[in-house]
Amino acid sequence: MRTKLKISDVLQAKSRINDYVKKTPLIRANNLEKMFKGAQIWLKLENMQHTGAFKIRGVANKMLSLSEEELANGVTAASSGNHAQAVAYMAKSLNTKATIVMPENAPIAKIEGAKGYGASVVLYGFTGQDRDMKCDELIKENKYCLVHSHMDPLVITGHATVAVEAWEQMNGQMDEIIVPCGAGSLASGTAFAMKQIDPTIKVTGVEPASVPLFTESIKENKAITVEMGQTIADGLRISKAEDINFNLIRDNIDKVEIVSESSIAQAVKEIALKEKFTVEPSACVGLAALLENKIDTSKGRNICIVITGGNIDASLYSDILLGNISI
Repeated sequence: MRTKLKISDVLQAKSRINDYVKKTPLIRANNLEKMFKGAQIWLKLENMQHTGAFKIRGVANKMLSLSEEELANGVTAASSGNHAQAVAYMAKSLNTKATIVMPENAPIAKIEGAKGYGASVVLYGFTGQDRDMKCDELIKENKYCLVHSHMDPLVITGHATVAVEAWEQMNGQMDEIIVPCGAGSLASGTAFAMKQIDPTIKVTGVEPASVPLFTESIKENKAITVEMGQTIADGLRISKAEDINFNLIRDNIDKVEIVSESSIAQAVKEIALKEKFTVEPSACVGLAALLENKIDTSKGRNICIVITGGNIDASLYSDILLGNISI
């Protein structure tokens, strides 16, 4: 499959997935705005998407592109959580079977979420490499089709639709869009699409300081592997960059920022208390970057923060709100 993308790929994805995804709300965060310097701050609420996260966009684009034979054989995916639920949801929607490989320490809410949509869940290892190896075994044994979480152009262009949708909802009046950066499929797709639509829009990716994957990859000018530190943003805990994502990010993104665990936890609290939304830590790194003064929030700017998901264990959420997280 070719990896050189065109904006028509993103627009085609948007049309293809239209009946399977929600057009999620874009709201102005009036209460959060009071914390900053006058910018208008908008939240793109993918926590209100099917399965509670943006992942359904890329997964739908991939699975709707499969042949009847591929769908009949079933699909598999390796995921720490939100991608798993998206694959399970689409498998149920398309009347096929899904077997998901998740890490042994995956959040209970995300394991149960995948099972709730009818998927079989295999808990195996702790690293992405462990999960990929297990998926390879399942593919050889069962002829499953792999729905990769971030190395597939169809997934990347599907994820890019969230940025295009937000841009449309803002009537093109967007100065900056901020997205979490884990494996890089959302960040790469967003950066590519926005630079094709309007090169003046600033695209910022944000990742935990404990897993500075693309920060370090950009410094080295190549896709690298970093030490995987601990972070409450479990969806961004990816240690290995892949060329397809790195190249798109390097060539299109304006900057990648890192944020601390304390700022991520504060961001979860601020969104809960000021805007009344339940969001997972991975979804809050964009706001964390604002809290650390790494984003220009001066008056007159229109800033869109993509809130990528809301799937969080109740115990972790309670600990964050009560300030019981040891960081």
